[in-house]
Amino acid sequence: MHIPVLKEKVLEYLNVENGKIFFDGTLGFGGHTQAILERNDKAFVYATDKDGYAIERTTERLKDYKDRFNFFNIDFKEIFKLSLPINQFDGFLFDLGVSSDQLDNPEMGFAYSKDSPLDMRMDKRQQITAETIINDYSYSELIRVFRDYGEFKRPEKLVKEVLVARKQKRLTTTFELKRVVRNLYKRRKTMDPLARVFQAVRIEVNKELENLETFLLKLIDIMKKGARIVIISFHSLEDRISKNLLRKAKTENKLVVLTKKPVIASEKESRENPRARSAKLRAGERI
Repeated sequence: MHIPVLKEKVLEYLNVENGKIFFDGTLGFGGHTQAILERNDKAFVYATDKDGYAIERTTERLKDYKDRFNFFNIDFKEIFKLSLPINQFDGFLFDLGVSSDQLDNPEMGFAYSKDSPLDMRMDKRQQITAETIINDYSYSELIRVFRDYGEFKRPEKLVKEVLVARKQKRLTTTFELKRVVRNLYKRRKTMDPLARVFQAVRIEVNKELENLETFLLKLIDIMKKGARIVIISFHSLEDRISKNLLRKAKTENKLVVLTKKPVIASEKESRENPRARSAKLRAGERI
């Protein structure tokens, strides 16, 4: 069962009851979109997602709302290419995490708890996969990926371990990559190096952080007065971008920051939905 993270806080900071048109940039399996449509029976939601499988399932789930919901199988950073009345939208939501359904789907290759193909593509139409990165990227390219997206201060040993392993055999599954990483790093309760490796490769595959801040600043520029933007992040890289973005927009007198600190899940929600534990919500309102 898909449980949308921080659902009530999302509805609160989007000011759903008082809005008419909303945008969900990461539709996933539609939990947040459904919550918006249920809370406000006059609301209309436009949504995007790169994952075609998620869109297929979600449009079936939300068929009862088909007159108040429209979707596009694209990266949210491409919405400026669409003929949408963006400057009339009342709220924008970006849930930057990977959904529970995607993590649990072995075909996606996101989780190292299951032996799956090294894929990690949100959009199956693209060519580059996790296997491509691990086996075909150069030494310097892998250094960049693990340093910038895995937050390894000194990734040289890790990269050398990957290079040695792939010389012996092309790494094609999550367990093969897992064994390489565990040769260097033992499991840790917090900031497990294995989780950071998978995070780094996933971000590189899907270009998740590429031009993100630039896109969001451009979006804020054209948002109408009173429109809200809500961003949910799941690791420090995303949250840093969100924090800096809102701070920059505030200093330029474009935005009022509604969250002095990131909003996190309650103890009750964390117990009921463990994947909410790392979620951080930040929000702002256009001046």
